[in-house]
This record gives sequence, structure tokens and C-alpha cells, in this order.
Amino acid sequence: MPHGQETVANRRDQMEPRTTEAGTTGLVRRPSGLSRWLGRVTVALVVLACIGLSVFAGFEIGKHKWFPHRVFDKVDRKLEQAVTGVLPKTAGTLDLEQLNSHLIILQADVGLVPLNRSGPFHTVSENGGGLASFGRDVLLLPYDGRIYAASSGKNIRATNITAPDTNRAAYEALADDPDFADFGIEKGYLRYNDLLHISDPDGPALAIAYSEYHPAEKCVTNTVALLRLDATVQSIDEVRAGPADWRILYRTKPCLPLKSRHFAIEGHMAGGKLAFRAPSTLYMTSGDFHFDGMRSEPGPGIAQDPTAEYGKILAIDTASGDSRIVSMGHRNPQGLTLASDGRLFSTEHGPRGGDELNLVRDGANYGWPLESYGLTYWDASAIPGSLSFGRHENFDRPLFSWVPSIAVSSVIQIDGFHPAWDGDLLVATLLDGSLFRLRLAQGRVVYSERIRVGSRIRDIHQHDDGRIVLWTDDRTLIFLSGRDRLNASVLFDKFVIRKNLSDRMADQLASAIESCAECHSFEIGDHERSPSLARIFEEDIASTSFQGYSTALLDRGGSWTKEKLAQYLRDPQSFAAGTSMPDPGIHDEAVIQELVSYLEEVSKAF
Repeated sequence: MPHGQETVANRRDQMEPRTTEAGTTGLVRRPSGLSRWLGRVTVALVVLACIGLSVFAGFEIGKHKWFPHRVFDKVDRKLEQAVTGVLPKTAGTLDLEQLNSHLIILQADVGLVPLNRSGPFHTVSENGGGLASFGRDVLLLPYDGRIYAASSGKNIRATNITAPDTNRAAYEALADDPDFADFGIEKGYLRYNDLLHISDPDGPALAIAYSEYHPAEKCVTNTVALLRLDATVQSIDEVRAGPADWRILYRTKPCLPLKSRHFAIEGHMAGGKLAFRAPSTLYMTSGDFHFDGMRSEPGPGIAQDPTAEYGKILAIDTASGDSRIVSMGHRNPQGLTLASDGRLFSTEHGPRGGDELNLVRDGANYGWPLESYGLTYWDASAIPGSLSFGRHENFDRPLFSWVPSIAVSSVIQIDGFHPAWDGDLLVATLLDGSLFRLRLAQGRVVYSERIRVGSRIRDIHQHDDGRIVLWTDDRTLIFLSGRDRLNASVLFDKFVIRKNLSDRMADQLASAIESCAECHSFEIGDHERSPSLARIFEEDIASTSFQGYSTALLDRGGSWTKEKLAQYLRDPQSFAAGTSMPDPGIHDEAVIQELVSYLEEVSKAF
């Protein structure tokens, strides 16, 4: 209807003819503007009431796990599987064979830890954990408090050792307490943060760090406990221990009260990573639990309070239990390692940007929350009360900082893994799902190499036999071994001899391969810049994890046969109109055929 007609219609008299249900015509009074408005308000109120009732009912169902909860939970898992592409009880890294790095190849041995989890992927309530070595086994302490042992991805088993209770059940019960109705009670924020195998003057022991809720005082601490072991124990399978067998070595002071802003206990900000210096010093990172004046009650951040052991790195004597503050001004230091030369390094979560690698020095103050390279989460502005914006001029600077954030977790120094890597730092990440290898020289980070893994890496550890072990939030243990890269020139020379190629043809083929290598890798799984050619032969077209495929190639379908590879090399556009691959400029049919044969040879080699 034209605009003018619509206006006239809106001004008609409120009485107009209508056909009634009986088929007769009569006058029907249209509702007045006020009546229509009241009707709409009534409908809106009814809808809001229904929504509120549904939300309340859903909350109660979830809290008490009544019957419909099981139905909704199944639906939620199906949706999670559809979105993430992860099959039930299958971790996303289980099919990982190798990782590619600048200098070496990392062979991966992956195993799924038999934990009972609510979903196939990581969940807030089921994160945390730490790794340690004991004899031939790597030990894992995950969220459930039972220690697991693994000698490889195929040999993962539960031990007979259970850690002390975090008192999670008592904390979660506050959700039903009307006195705490205004507090955000989150079950996921009481975690086991690290595990260490130490030997001090009193003998061998397992040390753990965890966030402990204290029901009587209704507060939380970072707690360290020791399990003393007989010196004759050769295998962890010989040890049986329950929560009562551990001795509490240390609890941070003061016991932090529940926060009324955001979540009551933010144990994901606890830190809790351990490092040991003989004969008896146990270092522990202690995060600020978000007592920073932003996600807590307004006030100065606890990391700058010299009387509070949060936002600090502590040194604890394992014999006496005495402690001291080594450094302060930390936010959430989730990694700690003692280098072979005695230097102590920590990795620390910044806010939005500003993740840090710190060289920890006695008496140092790293500035949080008065200074950071990061910004606020909410509006990416300066940290309230900070002394500088985008700079770090008033406190001890980090040795290196990542902007934007990669969500750093643990850190180790590599020793006895591979000559090309030994001495470097290896940093694990959560959000980025990668490893970062840092080369240090003359007191600074010379370069940072990103190695994509594809899962959130909660902890990283170098086993006594040299292998590097990763613990991921999708409950996998990944054992990494380093090897030299395949010598491509040797493979090429063997191919030339077997095919009895002329010198001219060998030179032309080498030039064609070098042109391919300018964009494409010949390493398994290296699809970062372009799809790897390592296993292209007989693989499905456009099926790798490369993110830059053209629509034309994605729609092509089928697999890479000799004929299709040759056709694509002759004229990419005729094979898949709109493909982003440029014309390789190979116009000699004989060279194309030999290149296809070489790609087949490469696929067989891998």
C-alpha cells in the first residue's frame, strides 16, 4: 500500500464494517489506541513472566539434577559435539601424529586419560592439574584428585593415591544457602594446580598445590601438602595413600573471604605452580584470585599488599614450613620453572593482552594492577588506577610480553630433548592452543616460535627420559619426541636415480618442486600457510585444516589422483574456477608428470 493510502487508513473512523462468523455484515468497534497499548503491555508482561518462570525452573532443575536435567544435558552434549566436531569420548588431539617446528619434527604419542567428564571437551568445572616424573612414569593430578600414571599414550592408569579434599562439596552447598544468594558460587573454581616429585633432607615426597575452601571460616587459601614416600619405592604402583596420609605444609595468609562481585572464589586465578630448589626450598606462585579492585570490591589490588600472600611468588621451606615473599605485583602466574643456571622464570596471565614471561628476582615488583601491558576485559581501556597506559615504566618489566593474549599456562626449560632445542624455554597456552619456543640470549628473548597443537594445554613437563609431555583440557596426555627433519634432497636423489631422469629433467623437476615449496610445506600436518603436500596423493580435495581454501576447491569434491593433480597443475582455473592458486607456470607435460610421480613418492615416504 502506498504511504499516503496507509496514512488515510490509519485515520479512518473507529467503526468499520466486518463480516461476522455467521456470515452477516455488521459494525464492529475497533479498539482504541489506549486499549491496544494496554493489551500489548499485558501480553509482554505474560511473556516476561513465562520467561522468568522458565529460567527459575531451569536453574532449580540444573541445581538439583531432577529428571529433565538428564534430557537437557544429553541435548547439550549433542549440540557441543556438533559445534566442536568432537565425537563422544574422543579428544580432538587423539589423531595427532606429529607437530612441525622450525628446526625439528615432533613425533606425538597421544593417550586419553580415563576420567569421568560431563562432556567431550573442556569444561570450567573440570580443568586444572599438574604433571611430575616418578621413575619410568609421568604422574598426573587432574581435577578429580586421583593421581594417574602413564609411561606412554597407550599405558595410562589410575594409581592408588588420592589427594586431600579441596572441600568443593561444602563450597557448592552454599548455592542452597539463602545467606549467600547474592554470591556467584561456581563449582569449577577449586582446583588442583600442580604436582611435584621432590627429595629434601627428609627424603622423597610428592608435593601438591591446590585451592582449599575452609567451611568454618568460609574463605579460601592456596595450600601445599606433602606425601612422604619410602626411599625404597621404585614404582608408583607400590604406593597407597588417601587424603589423610598427606601432611599440610603451608596455607597462604590471610584466608581470602568470598567475593560478592563476579564469582565468590576465582580459583582459576590462583596460580599454584611449583618449583623446587635443593635442598629444601619449594617455590609457589600465588595468584590474586581477582582481588584487583575491578572484579572484587573497590580498593587497592591485593598483589600490592606486602602483608598478603596473593599476587606473589613465595619460597617455602619444606622442613620448617617457614615462608617468605620472593616477588610481588603478579596477577595470575600459571607457570614456574627453575633453569639449569639457577634463574627462576614465571609465566603470567595478563588481562586483555599483556601475558608475561618474567625473570623472577628477589624483591622485585612486577606492577600488577598498577601497571600492565594489558587492558580491561570490558571495554579495552586502561586498567583503573594504573600509572601508565600501554607502557611499563614504574615497576620491573616482564622479560617478554604477548599482545594480544595467548593465555599462557605452564613453562619449562628444555634440557636433553634435542640439541636444536636444548636450553630454550617452552611455554604452553590455553586460548591459543599452541606451544611457544623462546630462544634466550644475552638476557633477552631473541625469537618466539609458535607451534600449533590445537588443544588448550593446561600443563607442560619434561620427563626424566627427555620426552616432553602435555596435559590438555580435552583430557589427553601428549608425549613428544624430537627428530631431525626428513632430508628432502636424499629423497629427491633416490627418486631421480630410480626414475633414471636426465640431468635436464632433474633440474627442471627440482625447479618445479622449489616453486611449490615457496608456499607449500612437505611436512605432515603443516597447513598453516598453505595445504601441506606431504600426503596429498589420494587424499580428499580441500580436506586439510588449512583455512584459506577457495569455495571453488571446496566444492570440487573427490580425491587427488594422478589425473586430477596433473590437470590442476596444467591449469588451476579450468580444474576449479575461482581457485586462489596461481598458474604454476609449468608448461612441459613431461615435467608435470614427473612432479605428480614425485608427490606420490613423498606421500609413500610419510
